[in-house]
This record gives sequence, C-alpha cells and structure tokens, in this order.
Amino acid sequence: IVGGGPAGCTCALYTSRANLKTVMLDKNPAAGALAITSHIANYPGVEDTQMSGAALLERMRDQAIEYGTVARRAQVFLVEADGDSKTVYTPDLTVKARALV
Repeated sequence: IVGGGPAGCTCALYTSRANLKTVMLDKNPAAGALAITSHIANYPGVEDTQMSGAALLERMRDQAIEYGTVARRAQVFLVEADGDSKTVYTPDLTVKARALV
C-alpha cells in the first residue's frame, strides 16, 4: 500500500485482518490534510472534537499494525506493474507484491 493516510490505513487494516501480508509505505506521517488538522470536528466515529488529525492517523496506523501490517516510512520513486507482479522501489527498500494499492 502506497500512502499512510486514512485510505491507506483502512486498506491496511482490512487486508491484515484478512491474513494477507501487508506492507504500508508512507513518505511522511506528518504530511497530508488530515495530519495537519488541529481538531477533528466531523469525521465519522470521532466524538472527541479536541482530537488532532495526527492523533487520529496514529490510532489508524496503530490499529493496522496490531493486525500485522508492516508500516515503513519511505518515499516511493518508481512502481513497476508487469502482469501479475508489482514492484515498488524506494531509496532503501524494494517491495514485490501480487497486488498494489
């Protein structure tokens, strides 16, 4: 999974819960619209209006990790999707997979 925002974390949670080996690559957990939001006022299921976006993302990421997701901080610079094989390249890591989100 490329990206550690709400969509990436949700995808990671569901794939990990389905016992699929899941790797989530996120270039910067402190970036993105939700991460820089100071107070969450209208997000489904969030009643604490004093919660920051960064805190919500941390909860999402932690939940995915609890189910087996491997979360790595990495900048993706190339993706190859040849047939059934997908390869994601970062400066420090190369990930080969059957599926890519």
